[in-house]
Amino acid sequence: MAKSNKKIPQHIGGSKGNLLANRLRSINLEKVMIVPMEIGKSDHKALMADYFGSILKEPFEFHSSQEGILFLHNTISKVSREYQMEEVILGMEATSHYYKKPAASIHELGYNNLFILNPLSTAYCREAGLTWSKTDDIDLRAVGQALLSGYGTIYRPEEPVWENLRQLARFRRFQVKHQTALKNKIHVMLDNLLPGIAELGMFKDSYLWHHASLEFFAKYPDVDLISRLRPPYIVKFFRRRGRRLSPEDGHQLIRWSSQTFNQDSPADSTREMILKSLLSELKQLSENISQLEVKLLGYLVQIPAVLLLSIDYIGPIRASEFAGEITPFDQYPKSRALIKGAGLDPTRFQSTTRESANHHTSGKGSRNLRYISIDIGNALMRHNDYFAFFANRLMERGKSKDCACVAATTRFMRVAFWMIKDQKPFQPPGGLGISKDPLAKIELFLKQRHASDKIEEYVNPVRCLLSNGVNLAKRYFPPKEVH
Repeated sequence: MAKSNKKIPQHIGGSKGNLLANRLRSINLEKVMIVPMEIGKSDHKALMADYFGSILKEPFEFHSSQEGILFLHNTISKVSREYQMEEVILGMEATSHYYKKPAASIHELGYNNLFILNPLSTAYCREAGLTWSKTDDIDLRAVGQALLSGYGTIYRPEEPVWENLRQLARFRRFQVKHQTALKNKIHVMLDNLLPGIAELGMFKDSYLWHHASLEFFAKYPDVDLISRLRPPYIVKFFRRRGRRLSPEDGHQLIRWSSQTFNQDSPADSTREMILKSLLSELKQLSENISQLEVKLLGYLVQIPAVLLLSIDYIGPIRASEFAGEITPFDQYPKSRALIKGAGLDPTRFQSTTRESANHHTSGKGSRNLRYISIDIGNALMRHNDYFAFFANRLMERGKSKDCACVAATTRFMRVAFWMIKDQKPFQPPGGLGISKDPLAKIELFLKQRHASDKIEEYVNPVRCLLSNGVNLAKRYFPPKEVH
């Protein structure tokens, strides 16, 4: 009889190994069954073995459906009774989005020992066995080996609000990329139809994309049409659409129309049609993005991550995107695990006689989480007083700007972790970098998107969270970093 009843303060496999060891401690290991699963698009595969690797049931297939999951459950129950197993440990790879439905269904059946494995872990186990082929059966054995080695993390179902936040944030990011592509195409059409108009002061930078400007281009996509207008009419046209111009702006536009290239290309009529179509599509897309952002804020105010608004220069969009990428939040026992999940943890290379001086970040983990975290860190080190002081001090010591940005990012992630975990607002020592009025961010955000009717609905739950704030400066920051 193989039985483990000793308390292990620190497992040889680290925190993940300790997680598996704690679940098997004081259990007869001969009565533990391992069920590795290979997850596919429409069909999955599994095998069953005891804790020591002896196969109890050869690999078999089951469909990716409720019926298939019930077949797996019945098979597990049958083999467990046959071999009198007391504990069942299941494991599967995190294969894109295909594993989520099977994992949720298995968890609902009462399997609390379901582990999720990073595909890199199973790949290393397969290569460690000097197996250069890749089949479903080989992958199953690699999943089982990785599971026994303690490489898995326990499955935790996502809360609907957090999951909706992530899906909506990613969809918004996709729409924003499409919006950027549309603007680039519109810019090309304007350069062909109205060459040089984007250089005028009234259309400089963001003014080019003001809805008044876009309506003007849609109505007057031709130089000849613009040349026939009078300056007072131009000023009046923009004022009616919420944009104030000076009379000089109208005269400048008329002068431009007389000096620009002559437009006599036979393709101009086609370009005008394309421009109007693109402008109509951009208008609709911008409205859709505004509606998405209002819904995004609606999910954010329901979770503690809304407290990130108490950090100066973090708005609803950045807070929502960051919160959406850290779900399920329970998978991170410590802030260090969150940093590692973004691939911003430092690597270390050491031998008996030498250690590398440069500790690069691993670059592994979630690419989306890493992207939004770096974006926030970069903004904070430039605009937030506390993080700017921290980053500038590093650069004064000879660190590069990129190194300071990563350091500021990991600092933010540690702060954000404890803010969300303890449900407390940002309160650093000295009061640097605190947002003066987080609720005003929400109000302004909704007014800009013509959703003022939702202000009270969104502000009230945040007001309750902020009223419970206490100073956690000693937990957030080491004493030596007090400014």
